[in-house]
Amino acid sequence: MKRKLLLSTAIVFSLVFFALFSCNKSDTSPTGNTTVAEDKAFITEVTNNTNNCIKAARDGSLSQSIIKFLNLSNGIAGNEDWADSMSTALENVMGTLELDPNDSKFNYPSYWGSYTYNRTTKTFSKVAATGIFIHIPSEPAKTVNNVLIKLTEYTDGLYQANAKNIYLPKTAKASVTKDNVIIADLDFAATYSSGSFPAPINMSYKILLAPHTYNFTVQRITTTQFKFASNIFSGGGCGMTINATVTFNNDDYNNLKIEDDLKTVNADYQSGDFIVKSNFDAQTYYALSNPTTANLNASLTNEVYNKTNKIGDLKFKDVSGERKLFIYYKDGSSENTSVYYDPFLTNLKTTLRPIFGDDVDNWF
Repeated sequence: MKRKLLLSTAIVFSLVFFALFSCNKSDTSPTGNTTVAEDKAFITEVTNNTNNCIKAARDGSLSQSIIKFLNLSNGIAGNEDWADSMSTALENVMGTLELDPNDSKFNYPSYWGSYTYNRTTKTFSKVAATGIFIHIPSEPAKTVNNVLIKLTEYTDGLYQANAKNIYLPKTAKASVTKDNVIIADLDFAATYSSGSFPAPINMSYKILLAPHTYNFTVQRITTTQFKFASNIFSGGGCGMTINATVTFNNDDYNNLKIEDDLKTVNADYQSGDFIVKSNFDAQTYYALSNPTTANLNASLTNEVYNKTNKIGDLKFKDVSGERKLFIYYKDGSSENTSVYYDPFLTNLKTTLRPIFGDDVDNWF
């Protein structure tokens, strides 16, 4: 258990580094061979651009709509009672959206209807409709229902998992419109294998959280190998792609244990000119009875690039009894990646503090 926890922590550190610093919207990096000083400046620029992308998401139409809907400021939702009252009124007419506890079935047709809020009576009316349509105001002062939440498609399939029936979603389409402008949208499709335990054959999520879009796909290549692809923060000069191939030792997913059955993970992270190439030899690592940091570095490799110019390698290092993520530059020098992510987190907290208050200081 300790080995699994240490590895999980190490991988999380790596993923955080990739994700936080992979939103590079400008193309000001030098071409040809670069110096270490230029590489450091490039990574710093990437972190600054990432903060700008997060600010764009904060200031985007969806986030601002939610903030105004709740009147959220400094961690206090000024409209909480109003929102709770409206939610309760909707539940009184539509019922509680929930899955069947026995087989996870979502009885979509039982919730069909067009529900319209009356701000005077503080109740919802319902008329028949094929799908779920919810008309509400965007904030208490609004005299019209300028927000439409709708779920227009949902299908599922019956599968077996651990000798029990389970329903899994196959398609779903939903959206949120404010003042006739779509601020959120979901398009989901999936197919699964049959047998004793369902595994995805093809799965696709297309999500709009204005102003950015997020695409996620899973594809089964063989019964033991899967490809994952994602494109997040797309739009507005932001974007990050992650492509990974995960290989297992067998296809007994009903009894899957990561430490016994995961074989390899190969992944590429890219945003603009910032690229990280990763390879994890899980089978070799998990075969060790008491792996060291050196064993982890031999099993998990991460190469950082500016276009085709290699900047260096990400490796773990034991510092005062703790495992830290370092970047080793091409000239042999190294430094803790905290020189990049500490300022980033400080700026991130500054970005989020007006909304969530001082609680953000305890988040990271």
